Amino acid sequence: MARAGNSGKLHTGRTAALMVALVLLIGALLWAGGYLPFRLRNDGIYAGGNAPAPGTTAAAIERPRLYLPAPDKKKSGHYAVTQVIDGDTIEIDRGKGERVRLIGIDTPEVGRDTIEPDSDGWQATMFLFKLLEQDPQVKLKFDEEREDKYGRTLAYVYLPDGRMLNEVMLKEGWAETMRIAPNTRHADEFKQLEAEAKAARKGRWK
Repeated sequence: MARAGNSGKLHTGRTAALMVALVLLIGALLWAGGYLPFRLRNDGIYAGGNAPAPGTTAAAIERPRLYLPAPDKKKSGHYAVTQVIDGDTIEIDRGKGERVRLIGIDTPEVGRDTIEPDSDGWQATMFLFKLLEQDPQVKLKFDEEREDKYGRTLAYVYLPDGRMLNEVMLKEGWAETMRIAPNTRHADEFKQLEAEAKAARKGRWK
């Protein structure tokens, strides 16, 4: 009877040891995977302490600020572009910093604090930045409304060489049309340019 009792205790002890080892192994795997210590995400789901914030991925980096230098020679009727905000919004110097939203086009959103370098939104932003970097000044033309609900100036933006920036973004496939009445003066032409860029697989349509 003593041997049977000792055998049962030994079996129970081994089982307990295996259970402890298994729990420790699972804990180590969870820790290595970033799931411990647990925290509550903004969307109410539990996730690891090292999990990326909602809306970002592990590839996200701190967002660079795309400031532009003053143009070498200011053209009459043009305003210096001081910063590129994203693929459809710039900031100009018209006595003070003024944000200008390009009428009739839309590009994918980019993060305020972090960005994904390979995302369509950031590539569109960088395309616009490199385009303006050559001679950072523009001329503005308007449609029916001068300002949107966010206080941004609404405009058709022209480069020093006469090209309309709104059209260039569509032609090169980095923007899509966004028709919002009553500012639709060039809406039909914009739609055609978008279709041509898609057919040619340019920019984000590759």
